[in-house]
Order: sequence, then C-alpha cells, then structure tokens
Amino acid sequence: MKTITKYTLLFHRYLGFALSLLFVIWFLSGFAMMYVKYPTMKQNEKLQNLPVIDLSRTKFTLNEALQKANITDTLRAARLGMLLERPVYRITTIQNKNLAIYADNGELLAPTDTILAQKLAIAFVKNRCQPEKLETLTEIDQWMAGARSIGYQPPVHRFKMNDPEKTYVYVSTQTGEVVQMVNVKQRFLAWLGPIPHWIYPTVLLRNRPLWNDIIVWTSSLGTLMCSAGIAMGFIRYKRKNKDSLAFSPYKKKWFRWHHYTGFVFGIFAFTWVFSGLLSMTPWDWAPFTRLNPEENKQWTGGIFSPKLFALSPVNASKIFKSNLALKEIHFTQIQGKPYFIGYQDEMHTELLSADNSENKPFALFPSKPFVKNIMDLNPGASLEEAVVLTDYDDYYYTKNKDKRLPVLRVKMNTPEKTWYYVDLKTGQVVLKHEKKSRLERWLYNGLHSLDFSFLLYKRPLWDIVVIILMLGGLAASSTGLVLTWKWLRRKTKKKAKVGLKTKMII
Repeated sequence: MKTITKYTLLFHRYLGFALSLLFVIWFLSGFAMMYVKYPTMKQNEKLQNLPVIDLSRTKFTLNEALQKANITDTLRAARLGMLLERPVYRITTIQNKNLAIYADNGELLAPTDTILAQKLAIAFVKNRCQPEKLETLTEIDQWMAGARSIGYQPPVHRFKMNDPEKTYVYVSTQTGEVVQMVNVKQRFLAWLGPIPHWIYPTVLLRNRPLWNDIIVWTSSLGTLMCSAGIAMGFIRYKRKNKDSLAFSPYKKKWFRWHHYTGFVFGIFAFTWVFSGLLSMTPWDWAPFTRLNPEENKQWTGGIFSPKLFALSPVNASKIFKSNLALKEIHFTQIQGKPYFIGYQDEMHTELLSADNSENKPFALFPSKPFVKNIMDLNPGASLEEAVVLTDYDDYYYTKNKDKRLPVLRVKMNTPEKTWYYVDLKTGQVVLKHEKKSRLERWLYNGLHSLDFSFLLYKRPLWDIVVIILMLGGLAASSTGLVLTWKWLRRKTKKKAKVGLKTKMII
C-alpha cells in the first residue's frame, strides 16, 4: 500500500508540474467562455446583412444554368441569391467544390478579383466604411477556424475596414460571397476565451490532426492527474481535532491550501477535463448525430436532381415576397419531391413546392409523413413515440434559445434506441441520437457546461454555480502552479550551487 501511495503521489506531483499552468489557463479562459463564442459568422448573421433579392433578371432555372455553365457534377446543395445587382446560383458539389453561376446569363463566376471583392465587402457592410488594407489568403488565418464546418476554403480576400470597430471582411474567391466578418472586440474576447481554452493558435488550426492529438493527450494526462490528486486527497486526510475543520497534515501553507482546494473542488476539475477529452470523441466511441449517407439518400429520395425544380425562381420569389423580406432561396429535396425554402433569416422562413404542383407557400411540413419516413429508415423496428415539440428537451436545446421550433421527435425501438429530430420548417433531420450519443451528451455537455435544464434556464443561478465551481478549480490549479514554481526555483538554485562548487574545486 505504501508503494502504491508513493507512486500515486509522484504521478500526481510530476503531472501537476507539467500541467498546472495549462489548468490555470483553462479555468481563467473558462470564465470568458461562459459568455463568449468563437467569432464565426453564422447563416443568420449573414442573412441579416444581405439586401432583399431582386430576381427580375433571372432567365435560367437551376438545371438550365448548370447546363449552360457545363456543370455535370452531382450537387450537394444549391442556393439562389444576389451578387451585387445580379442573381446568382451558389452550389456545392459532392466533391465539396463551391461554385457560383449567374442566373441571368448562365455564366460560371470566374475567381473573384480584388476589384469585385472590394465592392462586395463594401456592400455587405452597407457602405458604412471602406477597405484600408487588402490581403489575399491562401491558408486559413486565425479567424477562419470555422472554414471547414461552413463549407468555404481559401483563397479568400481579407479586407481590413477603416471603421472604428476595425472590422475584417472575408470574401470568397470561389462564390463571391462574404464568408466571415469579425471586429476588434470579437478578436480580443476570443483571445481571452476560446483561443487559449481550445489551444487554438493559427499554427494548430492549419494542422488539424496535430491539434486533435494535443488536445486528446493533454486532457487524458489531465484526467489521470486529477484522479491521482483526488486519491491523494483522501489518503492524506487526517483530522486530529474533532472540534476543528482542519484535516490537512501539511504544515507549509501552499501544500496545505492545495490539499484543501483540491479536496473540495478536485472532483469538478476532474469532470471538466474528462468531459473536455470527450468533446473530441476520442477513439470514435460515440456515433455521429446526423443521418449517415445511406439514410440521407433515402430521406431525400435519391441523388439531388436539379431537373425537378420546374417552378420559375422569379415566380417563387413573387410568392415568397408577400410574407418575407426575401434574402435567399434554398433548394431542398425530400422523398424525391423538390421544395424552395425562402429565407428572410433563420427564424422567418417559408416553404413552396418547386414542381409546379402547388404554388401556395406554407410555414411547416406536416409531421405525419415524416413519422412514416423515419419508420422506413428502420424496417422491423416499432415506433415508441412521435411528438411535435414546441419547446426544447434535454437533447434538442440551446442556451440562447436560438434553435428553430417546432421539431418532430420520433423515438424508434431499435437496438440502439434511436431518436430523430426533424425541423418542420425545413424538413431536415437536424439531430439523431442513439444510446451512446445521448450518454456523450451528458458526459460532455452536461459535465462541461452544466447545461442541465433545471439549471441552464434559471439565470443568474447557472452563472453563480458555474463561477463558484470554476473559482474553486482555479484556486486548486493556482496553488499547484505556485508549488511548481517553488519546485523549479529549488531545482535551479540547487544546480547553481552544484555548479559553483564544481568551479571552486577546479
């Protein structure tokens, strides 16, 4: 037992020496992470900055434009919007190519030059400011971390604007659209929160596998360090006086306070670093929360077919404009049938059948057909529940309540107990959960963000609880950092003395 205790102590001590500074950084940046997100421009923000579209000059349907531009690749997605005064189709192929085709003449957009890109940047900020510096990036920079997730890649033109906010505007050379906008306040806050918390400098952004390995290894070692520390906290627990709350045998104050803070808050430090490890889904232990390719193909009714979209986009825009300040039209295919989705923003949308069979817009898909479609995805499995949610549950939720509602939740009695969430405003399966992914939700989001429904929506109670726990974790980490510093000073002085003695002997 003494041997086990000895090596547990050494294990905790030397891992603490290596990781204490990182833990302090994690906890300090965690305070900012409570209120600050990484500055990636979401679709809703982009839509709010776009002008209302004018499709009066549109002469080609999507299929005709593809033929005119000689595009034969299978499409993954298609949208219709504006490029300055001209209507343009923006498409993504299954090879993840992002292209744009003018809807008035069917010509493929050439790589956006700096003159056109400058006009697009000025229009996006509504002529409030002008570019003062231009760079064309061939690699992602610090503020393009979301490039992969939202489907754009370099090269991009980055404009530094002359406004008081010192805004950067990024224009894609491939599609001629603004794909990122970030101001000085967002950049400053990101350096206080997400960047140090995620260990997210540019050099690691550009080497995703290396970044992944660093996060997995440091959080794995941190989990082991906390485990050893918790064990040592109980082993060293010695309460000599029953009338006193003191239980630490350490006489030196920094050791004593590290024991106290670690004993009380060590379990929270452990759950945070362990849940941070699980955020990386190491060893692929939990399934993805989206339809797999075969399920997606069955849901859409086969390969995306531009020929199905027979309704004129001009007529579609006229129908949408009666209820929306229309910014974009998205093309979607469900069970082999085409639909237009008109977007004013993320919360204001309308649907329209695109095959000329029905020209009346509607807000929501009926839920019953989707229940049958989900049952078809799981032949042989029985239906446990099908309910339309008008409020969030424990799995489909968001802290800021900015996810669309209502959604259809369907529970299937499969071996994995699969749940599906369908956005009735778009007809898309936005979330799919199985046993392991639901467990991951609690082990990662639950332990890391304390986003339990009984706490998350009771502000400022959530803020108070999280801040207190993080202050405790910071105290335990900071006392460990002080001990590390003192240990390094002792080692440095010892080496200096040995070196001095050696010189005197010589």
